[in-house]
Amino acid sequence: MRTQGSMKIKEETAEEPVGADKAGNCRRPVIDPVIELTPGSTARPLAGLSGKVEGFLVSHRARFGYVHAFMAVVFLALVAIPVFFPFPADDDTALTNLQLLARFIVWGLWFPLMFLSVVLFGRLWCGLLCPQGALTEFMSKRGLNRPIPGWMRWKGLPFASFVFITVLGQLVGVRDYSLAALEVLGGTMLLAALTGFIYTKDRRAWCRHLCPAGPLLGIFSRLGSAGIDKNGGTGTSAACPTFINTQTKTASSNCIACMRCVNPASESTLRLKLRRPGREIEEIGKREPDIWEVLFLLGATGLALGAFYWTESDMYTLYRDFLGNAFIDLGYGSLIGQSGPWWVMVNYPWAGETFNWLDFISIATFMLGTMVAVMGALLILLISSALIPKEKLEYWKRAASAGYAYAPVALVSLVLGLGIMLFEPLGSFGKLLPAALFAAGAIWSVYLAVKIQGPRPGVLPNMLGIGLVAWLWYSVLF
Repeated sequence: MRTQGSMKIKEETAEEPVGADKAGNCRRPVIDPVIELTPGSTARPLAGLSGKVEGFLVSHRARFGYVHAFMAVVFLALVAIPVFFPFPADDDTALTNLQLLARFIVWGLWFPLMFLSVVLFGRLWCGLLCPQGALTEFMSKRGLNRPIPGWMRWKGLPFASFVFITVLGQLVGVRDYSLAALEVLGGTMLLAALTGFIYTKDRRAWCRHLCPAGPLLGIFSRLGSAGIDKNGGTGTSAACPTFINTQTKTASSNCIACMRCVNPASESTLRLKLRRPGREIEEIGKREPDIWEVLFLLGATGLALGAFYWTESDMYTLYRDFLGNAFIDLGYGSLIGQSGPWWVMVNYPWAGETFNWLDFISIATFMLGTMVAVMGALLILLISSALIPKEKLEYWKRAASAGYAYAPVALVSLVLGLGIMLFEPLGSFGKLLPAALFAAGAIWSVYLAVKIQGPRPGVLPNMLGIGLVAWLWYSVLF
């Protein structure tokens, strides 16, 4: 019988690259922090656009820290400063009120562009622009350097983090109130800093194991037109900040494109490669399909739908009334009519909006119930789709591979839902463009389903699932 300690050692060994110790720390030097092409280099230059982009990023790799610091300062300013300014009046706009301006930048630009960027650049946003990732790595250089505990390595933990942050954000009004944004977004910044300070050195334990958005960005990055891949043979040994074994790397989901494993002076190095968008998912059978990623994608889709439906659908109103009557019948009418503190639920009487405990319970359970219902329906269809195999793969690997077809329609729907304020000033064109993007995402998902499973009967349940997701999002977005 294995002890818990031996299990931890085995897990750490499986994901550690050569050049790292058991605590997840780099035995430096592995590669120089900045490697530049020299006239005497024997490496064959990579032709075309990818070579130019790679050369630019590698030659400026030592300056990434300045970009990290700038983005961290900007993000903290957007989250913290608006708290000290007046709440917007009814006739205020983003040009006359700082809270509205910060809200537009964070929710209308920052997050939609973050998700959309992965289609073009992979997770370069995480490696170059993300303030939380930069902060956790900065703190890890000065921290306690403790090994990552076994509980943090549980693959379901990022999904639990996503569920908690998403539900909390809806309950406290994170998109509408500056104090709530400071609580949720500033709180995750603090957690990222603490995680980096406590665990490992020169790594990003937060990004790999705790970030609520990381796995979703990782799944969508498989759609990306850029990726760091092996250049034939085995990849160069490098201490990856997200704990990827660079010598066996075939997937993009955990790669943040930090360029540390790219060494233009070596023939066996990993290289930046441009590819057709979605190609990695088309080849997902040999690109490390992960059932946990698919479960995250399905669950996140259901939870996001719940977050939109409770504000737009009559179903929520009926559900809330049902719960209210049930609590009154049980004798809890006075309790559920009371309100809680602002950091637990919306409580801004001066703004004309206050939640009570009935709102708290009904919103949270409605979102979680929607997540379970959507996730359960999609899982049934996905399992049915995987029963008729195209290839001789393990069953769960077939199911995982088929599940990645949901990525495009989920990505486009999420971006449209978060960035809807971008289209409002465009008039009739602002309605046509989102509809066109939405249709493109749904068609792309259908295309990927056929590419993954082939034009066989087994793809039909997956098609139904894609249609269900598209219909649910269409109903709430349009």
